[in-house]
Amino acid sequence: MNENGALTKRIVKESARLQQEPVPGIIAIPDDHNARYFKVIIDGPSESPYEGGKFKVELFLPDEYPMAPPKVRFMTKLYHPNIDKLGRICLDILKEKWSPALQIRTISYHAAYTKSDIALIQEAGKKHRIDIIPLIQTFGHLEWILKLERFKSYRDDLSLPTVISPCINETYILLEDLLQQTLDMHPNSNIIHIGCDEVSLKYSNPACNEASTSISEQYVNHIQRIVHIVHKIRPECRILIWDDILRADQFVSNKRLLNQLKGLVEPVSWNYFTEFDNNYKFSSAWKTFPKFFTNTWIASAFKGGLHRFSMKTNTSHHVLNNREWLSFIESSTFQKDSLSAVILTGWSRFDHFMPLCDLLPTAYPSLLHSLFMFNTGQYIVDDSIYNCNDLIVSVNKDARLCESLPGLSIWSGISSLSVLLRKIQNRLKILNTIAPPFNRKHSFIRRHEMHSRLSELKFLEKDLATTKQILNRRLMELYSEDVIEEWFELYLTPAENEINTIFVEFALVDNITTWERRPLGH
Repeated sequence: MNENGALTKRIVKESARLQQEPVPGIIAIPDDHNARYFKVIIDGPSESPYEGGKFKVELFLPDEYPMAPPKVRFMTKLYHPNIDKLGRICLDILKEKWSPALQIRTISYHAAYTKSDIALIQEAGKKHRIDIIPLIQTFGHLEWILKLERFKSYRDDLSLPTVISPCINETYILLEDLLQQTLDMHPNSNIIHIGCDEVSLKYSNPACNEASTSISEQYVNHIQRIVHIVHKIRPECRILIWDDILRADQFVSNKRLLNQLKGLVEPVSWNYFTEFDNNYKFSSAWKTFPKFFTNTWIASAFKGGLHRFSMKTNTSHHVLNNREWLSFIESSTFQKDSLSAVILTGWSRFDHFMPLCDLLPTAYPSLLHSLFMFNTGQYIVDDSIYNCNDLIVSVNKDARLCESLPGLSIWSGISSLSVLLRKIQNRLKILNTIAPPFNRKHSFIRRHEMHSRLSELKFLEKDLATTKQILNRRLMELYSEDVIEEWFELYLTPAENEINTIFVEFALVDNITTWERRPLGH
């Protein structure tokens, strides 16, 4: 296919997706006679000076697209700091920061799930008989909203965007809106998880100055208000809550507090270690909770539960964590009668401010081996599996199931990158051994060994560039550009920078054939 044909195919594909999954508040209509030209109507954003307005925009794809950005011009006259008198948009994304990975619809796309995305998830869940339980944090881990200037006054501690203050009425107006939106998007979900883990309540918001209740009592009051909101929206909805706060001594030893939550929530106990310590295993909570809560849950992990900074999933750790749970469930301490289910959790960040970790395709071995163990009791750990066929066969399934797993090329690509990065670090370590920073500072290096080691590193640098190019194409199949950019910055760019630094520093001494006497620098 020639370049124009490939370009037309891309434009047609993007146009079709734009019609099927329109960006909220934007209508884009391709011209009947010119596939490169779009007429666009943008709704003025709510709570802005442009609210209620309809703004006409021209969008044209030049011959150089996608290497060059689209041409965008507002036809409706308006006053905005990023729009000039001719209607041209003055944004980096349409100039120096344009990337061929961007698409027409992603010019204004912020990587949030659309309604159609959620509908697809629900459809897949129904097809595979999976009930969807939405989780919306309602106390702690609200960094994603409390970080914003507009919501700074909602913080429990004004210096930390983590816990929302229970002392102001606006908190519950905001949380009701979040819960309403969440449940509206999940009309068939009869269970919701309201989070509430790792809440370190400080009561330091000025609105709390007149509060007379203890922190423990305030925690319970907050949960009661959240339950009331949920049941106002969906009366029969069951409500899950993380149990780490409830299993603290001030709750377990206070029946009055627990009794106030009786029949309102179902605690979920989480533990992601490969061995549970005695404080956890012999906690009085295991015998106390069933007296107040008809249903309890437990949560293990198949990814994201080990390191905050992790390029690929540690299968052994997570399978061992799930084996520990199976063992504990069978112990005399655990009260199985009240157990509803095991939640096999997995996440891609420890919290909103943490880096990306454990992209899903790298967690397939951990996920399948953990599920296999829960279903059969058989324990399998093999960190040497790097292809889907071997993985599927290891759990006694038909290898043709691999066809249904998205991102397999990402899994193999990251596995290959991991091996390559280890080789690079090995060469860098050798170079730092034969020529430590002190020697490089004083240009005191034995050259013949230096040249052979630098030559090895040069080959690895080329391999790294090729691997990055291939992996970038594969990541684009599943992830948005911002995710890809962040992931490379975290896990690949540091190696590139180290290599560049080494070549710059060693280039300075390449032509030196005589050296000073010791002590160096004197």
